[in-house]
Amino acid sequence: MKHLLSVTFFLVRALLVLAVFGIAVPASAKIYLDINAPTFRRLPVAIQVFRNLAPGSGDLPLGKELHETLSEDLEFSGLFQVLDPVSFIEDPARSEIDPEKIRFDDWRVVGADALIKGTFLREGDRLQVEFYLYDVYLQKRIAGKRYYGKVGNLRKMAHRFANEAVRQITGERAVFDTRIVYLAASGDTREIHIMDYDGHNDHVLLRESSILISPRWSSDGEKIVFTSYRDGSPDLYQINIRSGEVRKISGEPGINIGGAYSPGGGRLAYVMSKDENPEIYTLGKYSKTPKRLTNNWATDVAPQWSPDGKKIVFMSDRAGTPQIYLMDYDGKNPFRLTYRGKYNANPDWSPRGDRIAFASMVNGHFQIATIKPDKSGMVLLTANAGDNEFPSWSPDGRFLCFSSTMDGKPDIYIMNANGTHLRRVTSGAARNSAPDWSPRFVPE
Repeated sequence: MKHLLSVTFFLVRALLVLAVFGIAVPASAKIYLDINAPTFRRLPVAIQVFRNLAPGSGDLPLGKELHETLSEDLEFSGLFQVLDPVSFIEDPARSEIDPEKIRFDDWRVVGADALIKGTFLREGDRLQVEFYLYDVYLQKRIAGKRYYGKVGNLRKMAHRFANEAVRQITGERAVFDTRIVYLAASGDTREIHIMDYDGHNDHVLLRESSILISPRWSSDGEKIVFTSYRDGSPDLYQINIRSGEVRKISGEPGINIGGAYSPGGGRLAYVMSKDENPEIYTLGKYSKTPKRLTNNWATDVAPQWSPDGKKIVFMSDRAGTPQIYLMDYDGKNPFRLTYRGKYNANPDWSPRGDRIAFASMVNGHFQIATIKPDKSGMVLLTANAGDNEFPSWSPDGRFLCFSSTMDGKPDIYIMNANGTHLRRVTSGAARNSAPDWSPRFVPE
């Protein structure tokens, strides 16, 4: 067995490779949780400590990290109640994975409706992890996955199975393998960072001594568009996150800011002031000539696309104060969306299409708010003494990340779309701001 695993490790790529095993799951798998039901309750799940297939190897910290990562993901989702392992009856060292041998009664006693077990085996810098999801009451396996990769990919393996668990239980796709791009400033240094959704695996994508503004993902997750003063003026750039190659997109006289790719990546909306007034333009994928969408005396900035690419939400002071507006993708039929508050900024459209998030000035501080595209249902999600800005939706529309000074200096926070379950995901001395949540699958 050990020899076969060594051969497998030798054959797999350096990057994480996914292999499916175990029982086949039908396309119309049972949905265990209706997350939109008015009587929704979190599903109690027991996650057993993962069993090391090479006992005595000193790899117990790997099993602990797998357990903690999976537990944190499922708790974060708000869909699961992860049970305390202290209450578990079964000895992890004697854990069985065959449904015929599992004592499901022991798991019912501790209150589990679902059960996750797993094993791992490390050989050098290679790691094999197996995950299993069970229905405790039906006493059957719901899903099983095997992952191979480097030890450094351990958290990614746990994230991927957490995604699978959510899909099996709810029928919806989760966001545990997504990432967040943001700005970090320390002294005279400005950086663009990318981190996992939970704040782990944080690294610097670009470092400059010049001002950086508004990094935004491309729809394919391959590139980041941003504004830099590296040539002395605010020009629009794009960086390939694989190669690190940077190219200038727009360097017209005046400002070139606010780049936002349409769904599918066919068009880029951004702001230029080459004709003195900041106006919104779009540039087609195969075009060299930008199309002007707005044309008035006001300042029109911060364009963001609707999920279907048919409309653009933006910020304008055409009514005398900065407010949120909508218009068709070609600039036609603009109308004002927000009427509460004297200063509303940084709009972002939910991937579900049902709400638009923005920053609204309330009693001298910006707070995160959302509103429906038909102007109704505005709600404030934050109410603290800091400034809360730059909201960005997760790709499933269930969470928002944003930057806030609620604890003094700016940091990146995440909360549920209804404003609950607030948590900070950056720390350190740097001033962290302007986050943007990635699409679901982002290359390394």
